Amino acid sequence: MTRRRWRITILAAFATLAAIYPITSLFRDSAWLPQAVVVIALSAGIGLVARGLTRSKALIVVSQVLIVGYVLLFRYAGDTFAWFLPTPASLEVANSLGLQALDTVQRYTAPAPLNDGVTFCLLVAVGLIAICVDAMAATWRSPAAAGLPLLTAYLITAANGQAALALRFFVVPAALWLLMLHTTARAAFSRWSTANPAEESEIDEAAHDREALRSFSAGALKLGALGVVLALALPVIVPHFPPRYLTEGLGRSEGGGGEGSVGFNDTLDLSRSLNNSDQTPVFTYTTTAFTKAPLRVMATSYYSRGQWLQLGGGNGSGQPQPLPPAAQRRDYAIAVTDNTLAAPRVAVPYPVVAVEMQGTPWSIDPVTRDVRVGRAVSSYRVTYADLSPSPPQLRESGAPDSPDVTEDDLAVPDTVRSLVQRWSDEVTAGKDNPLDRAIAIQDHLRSPAYTYSLDLGEPLRDETGRIMEPIRNFYETRRGYCVQFATAMIMMARAQGIPARMAIGFLPGEAVGTDKYIVKASDAHAWPELFFQGYGWLRFEPTPGARSGSPPPYAVLGSNAGATGGGRSVTESGSTASATTSAVPTRTAAATAAAEPTGVLERVSSAFTLRNVVILLTLLVIVLAVLVMPITAWLLRVRRRRAAVTQQDLIEAEWDDLTAHLGDLGLEAPAGATLRQLRERYVTQGHLDTESASAMSRVTATLEKARYDRPERTTPQEAIRLHDDIRSIRRQVGGTRAWKTRVRSFLWPQRGVSYWRTLPDRISEAVSRRRS
Repeated sequence: MTRRRWRITILAAFATLAAIYPITSLFRDSAWLPQAVVVIALSAGIGLVARGLTRSKALIVVSQVLIVGYVLLFRYAGDTFAWFLPTPASLEVANSLGLQALDTVQRYTAPAPLNDGVTFCLLVAVGLIAICVDAMAATWRSPAAAGLPLLTAYLITAANGQAALALRFFVVPAALWLLMLHTTARAAFSRWSTANPAEESEIDEAAHDREALRSFSAGALKLGALGVVLALALPVIVPHFPPRYLTEGLGRSEGGGGEGSVGFNDTLDLSRSLNNSDQTPVFTYTTTAFTKAPLRVMATSYYSRGQWLQLGGGNGSGQPQPLPPAAQRRDYAIAVTDNTLAAPRVAVPYPVVAVEMQGTPWSIDPVTRDVRVGRAVSSYRVTYADLSPSPPQLRESGAPDSPDVTEDDLAVPDTVRSLVQRWSDEVTAGKDNPLDRAIAIQDHLRSPAYTYSLDLGEPLRDETGRIMEPIRNFYETRRGYCVQFATAMIMMARAQGIPARMAIGFLPGEAVGTDKYIVKASDAHAWPELFFQGYGWLRFEPTPGARSGSPPPYAVLGSNAGATGGGRSVTESGSTASATTSAVPTRTAAATAAAEPTGVLERVSSAFTLRNVVILLTLLVIVLAVLVMPITAWLLRVRRRRAAVTQQDLIEAEWDDLTAHLGDLGLEAPAGATLRQLRERYVTQGHLDTESASAMSRVTATLEKARYDRPERTTPQEAIRLHDDIRSIRRQVGGTRAWKTRVRSFLWPQRGVSYWRTLPDRISEAVSRRRS
């Protein structure tokens, strides 16, 4: 073991520690860091010992992976081991820890709490990074490539932190990486000189070597420093999009000058979205209405695997269904200013009658009546309708029979269908019309049996240890915020044959002054919309608490009342919203709900869609195109070896393979050179060490014997030994070449290139022979 190998191993370990240290800022506790230091030291120690015992690079890495993995698994699942060996129960424990970590990461923002699952996954990630850095820097002697896993560790923090990382978090690992480059460069440079200076030479060769080494090292350091400077400068110079929390229904991105923008994406996660407590203003508004209505941003009917998804993304090709005539509705106006919602979203009461946006292109989605804009707009004015059907009218509306209702609006996931049906049947028992059933569901969810909380607690698990489906989890815990309550009502209403969908937007906000209202990011809200024949989509409010306000009038008053009847009496203060109504055209078949596959075969078959198959075939063609030359060269080698009849033929084939491979690495065989001249050329220019030079001598000796001795004197054992020596020589020479040369020799071997270049001539020759 050379001193430089020790040095590069230690540098790689410290660089790994410096790269993963910023991750401590993502969690409330850094108790995992001492364990991470042990994992890094263990990986480095195993690498040092393995490199002293074997020259097989793959075996070194495999030993690191197995031992580090065993230690981590024993640390967290040792009580499930049998005779110090892991069992299937050990893997189940590891799987449970991974699920716990995944749930924690999904449910919390930085700094997140630290638990066993997070610690276990962090140590696994640190172990993988440490092994990769050690393997690239010390085993393969390519510290430049070690910068990739180091950068990965750094980006874990940079991509998930709440603020920009301090400069020291980047400078320290970058400096250690440059030091690794410098150390390896010195080691490589010291092997360049293979000739001894003549004693009578008047030139100080040692001084020249030192001067060249200093120049080479300085150049390497300058290039590395330039790369670091560019990495710091380019993100400032190159325009880039502001960060968005894409996994949240509401994400806030901060720009320069203290200004920010808020954007809704097309995914609403049932388990963790819209629980924002950010007090940042989103917009202000004034209105002519006495009662303030929620401002809707988007609506969707498609639910899958715990998420509400808005399928498609266009405005549709049709027009929204017309609203009732002016005599049957009351119109109000709202003027929005200081809007920070990102395009294409704007918040408006539902349904919209007219929009005023000077100089800004806008459109209304014919399916959901969402208003979309071509670019962000700071102020706009909207006229909207207040439709207030009476409870008796809604009770007599009848069953839904409209092309505006699609399969999505009645779909219930197969995984919870029986639960939701039983649940809704119990709640709506004795109710004989859609309105009373809807009111019963709403009142049930607003009852004291349920708790409104932004903290959902730890998710429950089923008998197999898997995290429960979010709807089932809410049924068991009776705890959640607006997304959970709205989803529960939507699914229960659908189970009773009432079309329902999810609406997402903002509560009316709070008054500032006499006639102005301000809406903050924390006012983000979700509520269900139910369809009633002849009246369209109407808002309900199952979320309890003063914050969400009271339900609309048609779902509040006494159930036996006339035009002013319906539901339970108001017990909570808050704003009430006017009834909304809209009709939507039929959605395309691409957006219809599909039953979620429950079995393994169904899940596998659902993955083989036409799109996925095309993508897979395209990737396969690309891979084959990239590897066509090495595959061709390999097939040619295999064919020649199989065609060998005698040991002499096999030895000649092995020698041709070696010379072809060395030629791809830049060691061309001169025309007319003897076998011994080639041997000296390969030993000198290939920078072979003593062991590999001896192997080259054995190879040429065996080849000379096969060529000039009697055939029966060449044994199979000699051919096998020659094959092993050639493999050793190939590895030694490959280690002395630049990585670009090694990549080119693999992807563009001359034997494969020559085969394809001469293919037209061979085809032409074959055709000529057949004609003759």
